[in-house]
Parts: sequence; structure tokens; C-alpha cells
Amino acid sequence: MNLFKGSLIFQTPTFVLICMLSFACSEPSVTNQKLLETSDFSLEIDTVLLEPVQSSQIGSFYLKDNAIFYVDKAYGLVEEFTVEGESNGIRKRELDGPEELQGVSELIPTKDGFIIRHDWSFYQYDSNWEFIGKSIFQSASTVSYQEMMDNPKGEYMEMYELLHYNPKTVELPDGFLAIKLDVEHPIFNAFISREYYRESRVLGRVNPFSGMMVEMLGNRPDTYERYKFIPFHVMLDFHWTKDNSIYVTYEADSMIYVYDQSWKLKETFGAAGIAMKTDYVESQDLDVAFESKYFYHSRKNEGFYKDIFVDEENELVFRTYRQGSDRQDLLDETYNPLRMQIFREGKLLGDFSVPGRFRILGKVGDRYVADGYFDEQNEKQGFYLLNLN
Repeated sequence: MNLFKGSLIFQTPTFVLICMLSFACSEPSVTNQKLLETSDFSLEIDTVLLEPVQSSQIGSFYLKDNAIFYVDKAYGLVEEFTVEGESNGIRKRELDGPEELQGVSELIPTKDGFIIRHDWSFYQYDSNWEFIGKSIFQSASTVSYQEMMDNPKGEYMEMYELLHYNPKTVELPDGFLAIKLDVEHPIFNAFISREYYRESRVLGRVNPFSGMMVEMLGNRPDTYERYKFIPFHVMLDFHWTKDNSIYVTYEADSMIYVYDQSWKLKETFGAAGIAMKTDYVESQDLDVAFESKYFYHSRKNEGFYKDIFVDEENELVFRTYRQGSDRQDLLDETYNPLRMQIFREGKLLGDFSVPGRFRILGKVGDRYVADGYFDEQNEKQGFYLLNLN
């Protein structure tokens, strides 16, 4: 197949996609698809179906060591599973215990246990799910409120909040948290301010026990200077490696950027996705922020780069992207076609279709664990295991 990056054409072997859909109803089961087959390697994906104790079909999967955790956001519970799909029981439930947990926005595995983030609050637990403490996201006051409102600058910490779309919070080697940032300001924002694109920070380092943001990192690349205002494609994803390299992919940029922990650029590589619809609707109107139809259209019908995962041991980088669609009846973002690229040493090894919610969480043995399969109509759900042979 032909993969395009600017005017260059990359030749890669043809992939074979075989759909095999046969689901069991009462106990964990596994189905298999072959995603990519070349002379050098092949990729297969197993779908492990689960039977949670309680499920609203609104949730996500998380991985710690060899355990997989299903977080049901509507019921506010965390249930543990093995990679074979067997349940080890509910580990935490909303309003269960002295911490009065109000919900689960995100589960953050740590070396000593777990952190549950709910909105701006961090609930800390040990490895046995015993409650340790709670903190609330905050930042130091660096300027007066009037100065912040009248003359906003990207360096003003107090302007920032946590990004709730496609959240990712990870524990760093030093025990602090890296978390995606957002800023909502009447004149410093993605809808009307070019300074936002040039100056706003994208990641924060947070002390989980105090909730205090101690540092902000990053700016968007010059790619965003090509556009006027594309407020619904300013998001990004990142992977922070053990040696403190930060791999970042931005929604409107085909390149992958690698920074050190001081945000000094180390290298870039990448390749444009196949048949992506990137004729973004540009706007300079703050009223657009209050019209949800524009946001949902951008998620369902436009192409953008999405999630990134780095396999440090095998020097592989996985990056997903949505192609965009002409269909106007798509229910949500997961119906916008999703593909995944694999890179090694900056070279593209493959580009192939994956299920609509596919996002690599980590590895168990030689298999990659990914979130997640949901079939609301038939009340089935599970996670994926990607096998690279």
C-alpha cells in the first residue's frame, strides 16, 4: 500500500484484515483477528470479553503490572481482571469507605498503589486499596487576579486547569504526576487568541500528596501557525519514558516530537496518515465554544492524530489517528475510522486499521494490552491483546 508523507511515497507490504466475530454470552471468551502480515512480522489482535459485576457500558480499562482494571464511570466502581478475563472482584466503589469518593474520572497506577482522580481531586491508595489521603489540584498565585484577567500570559500557572478530554495522568520516576493541561480564559483561549497557540503550556508536574502543580511544560509546535484558529484540534497525547524522554503527538501534526524533561527537542519523526480529512473548519468566534455541535463534528468527521505508546524494550512507537468520515449519522467519535502506525528508529513499519476505541495501555509479557471493546446494543465489553510476532 502507499503511505504518503508530503510528496514522498513509502512502499509497505499489503496488509490482510480478517474479521472473525463470534462472541460468547456467559463467560470470558477470546476472538482473534489478523491485522497485518509482512515478510518480517505479523500482528494479531485478540478480543477478551468480560462479564463485569456491574456495567453501564460507560467506562475505560487501565493496566498495572499483570492486572487489568475496568472503571465504570457511571456506577463509580473499579473492578480487577486477569489477562484471561477472569474477575478478581470490585476493588473500589463510589462512596465506599472513609474517603467518600465521589466518582472516578481516571485511574492512575503508581509504584506503591493507585490514585483515583475525580475532577480536580486526587485520592491516594496503597497496593491493597487502603485509603491514604486526598488532595485537590492547585497552583501557586504568581500575579494578581486583575493582571491575570487583563494581561494573560502562558506562564501564569493560575490560569490552568486539568484537561478532561482523553485524559492521561502518569506517575513519573520521581513520584510526581504528569498531567495534561487546559486553559479557559475569556481572551486567552484557542478560539480567539493566537498567543494561546504560541504560549500556552500543555503538561503539568503535580505533587499528588499536596495537589500542587510545581512546573508547567511544553508549547505547541510551529505547525499550528499554518492555521488561524482550530480550537477543537489543539489536544495532544504523550508518553513519558523511564529515561525521562517525552514522546508527544499533536492532533493537527503528522510528526512525533521527542523532548527531554526540560522540553528541549531531541528528535522528530513521523508519517502522514492515509486519506485523512484535515480540511479543518477555522474560526475566530468565541461563541463556537458554546455550540457542542461543532466539537462533535470535529471528533466524528475530521481526521486527527490521537494516542501514542512507546515500547522502550523493543524500540517501537505506536501512534493512532482518526481518518475522518463523510457520514453524518455517526453516533460518536469511536465510529470515526481509526488506524495505527508503528515506527522503529523513526521509520514507518506499518499503518493499519484498528477497532474504534483501540488505545495501547502497556504490556503483559509479549502482548500489548489495549482499551477497549464495547458493544452497547448487545451489552458486551472487553479489552484487546495485541500480539506482535
